[in-house]
Amino acid sequence: MIRWKMTFDKDEEQDWLNDYARQGWAMVSFFVGMVTFVPCQPGEYIYQIDLLPGKGLWADNYEDYVIFMNEMGVEILQRWGRWVYLRKRAEDGPFEVYTDTASKIALYRRIRTMFVWALIVVGLCSGTAWSLLFQFPNDMGARALAGFYIVMIALMLRAVWHCSWKIRELERQES
Repeated sequence: MIRWKMTFDKDEEQDWLNDYARQGWAMVSFFVGMVTFVPCQPGEYIYQIDLLPGKGLWADNYEDYVIFMNEMGVEILQRWGRWVYLRKRAEDGPFEVYTDTASKIALYRRIRTMFVWALIVVGLCSGTAWSLLFQFPNDMGARALAGFYIVMIALMLRAVWHCSWKIRELERQES
Protein backbone atom coordinates (compact mmCIF):
# COMPACT_ATOMS: atom_id res chain seq x y z
CA MET A 1 0.00 0.00 0.00
CA ILE A 2 1.29 3.45 -0.87
CA ARG A 3 0.22 6.55 1.03
CA TRP A 4 1.09 10.20 0.45
CA LYS A 5 2.38 12.15 3.44
CA MET A 6 4.41 15.31 3.02
CA THR A 7 4.91 17.01 6.32
CA PHE A 8 7.48 19.38 7.69
CA ASP A 9 7.00 18.14 11.25
CA LYS A 10 9.15 15.23 12.47
CA ASP A 11 6.86 14.46 15.40
CA GLU A 12 3.72 14.43 13.25
CA GLU A 13 5.32 12.13 10.69
CA GLN A 14 6.70 9.83 13.37
CA ASP A 15 3.29 9.59 15.07
CA TRP A 16 1.67 8.88 11.69
CA LEU A 17 4.09 6.01 11.00
CA ASN A 18 3.51 4.56 14.47
CA ASP A 19 -0.28 4.80 14.02
CA TYR A 20 0.01 2.76 10.82
CA ALA A 21 2.23 0.22 12.61
CA ARG A 22 -0.38 -0.16 15.38
CA GLN A 23 -2.95 -0.87 12.65
CA GLY A 24 -0.74 -3.56 11.10
CA TRP A 25 1.13 -1.63 8.38
CA ALA A 26 4.92 -1.48 8.34
CA MET A 27 6.73 1.27 6.45
CA VAL A 28 9.33 -0.12 4.06
CA SER A 29 10.29 2.93 1.97
CA PHE A 30 9.82 6.64 1.43
CA PHE A 31 10.30 8.75 -1.67
CA VAL A 32 9.25 12.43 -1.89
CA GLY A 33 6.13 12.01 0.23
CA MET A 34 5.23 8.55 -1.10
CA VAL A 35 5.39 6.06 1.76
CA THR A 36 5.17 2.35 1.01
CA PHE A 37 3.67 0.06 3.63
CA VAL A 38 3.39 -3.72 3.81
CA PRO A 39 1.21 -5.76 6.17
CA CYS A 40 2.69 -6.67 9.55
CA GLN A 41 1.41 -7.74 12.93
CA PRO A 42 -0.42 -4.82 14.59
CA GLY A 43 2.04 -3.04 16.85
CA GLU A 44 5.01 -5.05 15.58
CA TYR A 45 7.27 -2.01 15.07
CA ILE A 46 8.09 1.31 16.67
CA TYR A 47 9.35 4.07 14.36
CA GLN A 48 11.64 6.98 15.05
CA ILE A 49 13.00 9.72 12.79
CA ASP A 50 16.40 11.29 13.27
CA LEU A 51 18.41 14.10 11.72
CA LEU A 52 22.06 13.22 12.11
CA PRO A 53 24.70 15.81 13.01
CA GLY A 54 26.71 17.01 10.04
CA LYS A 55 27.05 19.67 7.39
CA GLY A 56 24.69 20.07 4.46
CA LEU A 57 23.57 16.67 3.27
CA TRP A 58 26.52 14.82 4.79
CA ALA A 59 26.25 13.14 8.18
CA ASP A 60 29.16 12.99 10.60
CA ASN A 61 30.31 9.45 11.46
CA TYR A 62 27.47 7.70 9.62
CA GLU A 63 29.29 4.34 9.68
CA ASP A 64 29.57 4.51 13.50
CA TYR A 65 25.88 5.45 13.71
CA VAL A 66 24.92 2.38 11.64
CA ILE A 67 27.03 0.09 13.82
CA PHE A 68 25.55 1.56 17.01
CA MET A 69 21.97 1.25 15.75
CA ASN A 70 22.55 -2.34 14.63
CA GLU A 71 23.94 -3.19 18.07
CA MET A 72 20.78 -1.73 19.61
CA GLY A 73 18.58 -3.87 17.35
CA VAL A 74 17.46 -0.84 15.33
CA GLU A 75 16.91 -1.09 11.59
CA ILE A 76 17.76 1.87 9.39
CA LEU A 77 14.95 1.83 6.83
CA GLN A 78 15.71 4.85 4.74
CA ARG A 79 18.22 7.65 4.62
CA TRP A 80 17.86 10.98 2.81
CA GLY A 81 21.09 12.84 3.37
CA ARG A 82 21.11 13.27 7.15
CA TRP A 83 17.39 12.47 7.58
CA VAL A 84 16.98 8.86 8.77
CA TYR A 85 13.94 6.62 9.24
CA LEU A 86 14.44 3.98 11.94
CA ARG A 87 12.41 1.12 13.33
CA LYS A 88 12.70 -1.44 16.06
CA ARG A 89 10.56 -4.43 16.97
CA ALA A 90 8.13 -3.44 19.73
CA GLU A 91 8.68 -6.77 21.48
CA ASP A 92 12.26 -5.63 22.19
CA GLY A 93 10.97 -2.85 24.43
CA PRO A 94 10.53 0.92 24.18
CA PHE A 95 12.38 2.75 21.46
CA GLU A 96 13.41 6.35 21.70
CA VAL A 97 16.58 7.59 20.01
CA TYR A 98 17.04 10.53 22.38
CA THR A 99 16.14 9.99 26.02
CA ASP A 100 17.75 12.99 27.70
CA THR A 101 16.58 16.57 27.35
CA ALA A 102 19.92 17.98 26.13
CA SER A 103 20.10 15.58 23.17
CA LYS A 104 16.46 16.28 22.26
CA ILE A 105 17.19 20.01 22.26
CA ALA A 106 20.23 19.40 20.04
CA LEU A 107 18.06 17.38 17.62
CA TYR A 108 15.44 20.13 17.30
CA ARG A 109 18.17 22.73 16.84
CA ARG A 110 19.58 20.66 13.95
CA ILE A 111 16.12 20.35 12.42
CA ARG A 112 15.46 24.08 12.85
CA THR A 113 18.78 24.93 11.20
CA MET A 114 17.93 22.63 8.28
CA PHE A 115 14.61 24.42 7.79
CA VAL A 116 16.20 27.87 8.09
CA TRP A 117 18.61 26.95 5.27
CA ALA A 118 15.74 25.49 3.22
CA LEU A 119 13.78 28.70 3.82
CA ILE A 120 16.72 30.77 2.54
CA VAL A 121 17.03 28.60 -0.57
CA VAL A 122 13.29 28.71 -1.28
CA GLY A 123 13.28 32.47 -0.69
CA LEU A 124 16.11 32.99 -3.15
CA CYS A 125 14.51 30.69 -5.73
CA SER A 126 11.21 32.54 -5.41
CA GLY A 127 12.73 35.75 -6.81
CA THR A 128 11.94 34.68 -10.37
CA ALA A 129 8.32 34.06 -9.45
CA TRP A 130 7.94 37.54 -7.94
CA SER A 131 9.61 39.11 -10.96
CA LEU A 132 7.21 37.30 -13.30
CA LEU A 133 4.23 38.22 -11.15
CA PHE A 134 5.12 41.92 -11.21
CA GLN A 135 5.77 41.87 -14.97
CA PHE A 136 2.65 39.84 -15.81
CA PRO A 137 0.20 40.32 -12.93
CA ASN A 138 -2.71 38.67 -14.77
CA ASP A 139 -0.77 35.60 -15.93
CA MET A 140 -2.14 32.47 -14.23
CA GLY A 141 1.23 30.68 -14.47
CA ALA A 142 2.99 33.52 -12.68
CA ARG A 143 0.26 33.57 -10.03
CA ALA A 144 0.46 29.80 -9.57
CA LEU A 145 4.24 29.89 -9.22
CA ALA A 146 4.08 32.74 -6.71
CA GLY A 147 1.35 30.86 -4.83
CA PHE A 148 3.52 27.75 -4.71
CA TYR A 149 6.38 29.74 -3.20
CA ILE A 150 4.10 31.41 -0.67
CA VAL A 151 2.90 27.99 0.49
CA MET A 152 6.47 26.63 0.67
CA ILE A 153 7.68 29.65 2.62
CA ALA A 154 4.73 29.36 5.02
CA LEU A 155 5.45 25.65 5.58
CA MET A 156 9.12 26.34 6.23
CA LEU A 157 8.30 29.18 8.65
CA ARG A 158 5.86 26.89 10.47
CA ALA A 159 8.57 24.22 10.76
CA VAL A 160 11.08 26.74 12.16
CA TRP A 161 8.45 28.01 14.62
CA HIS A 162 7.53 24.44 15.69
CA CYS A 163 11.17 23.54 16.35
CA SER A 164 11.71 26.78 18.30
CA TRP A 165 8.59 26.08 20.38
CA LYS A 166 9.74 22.50 21.04
CA ILE A 167 13.20 23.74 22.10
CA ARG A 168 11.63 26.27 24.53
CA GLU A 169 9.40 23.55 26.02
CA LEU A 170 12.35 21.20 26.50
CA GLU A 171 14.46 23.99 28.05
CA ARG A 172 11.64 24.70 30.53
CA GLN A 173 11.55 21.00 31.48
CA GLU A 174 15.31 21.05 31.97
CA SER A 175 15.21 24.03 34.39
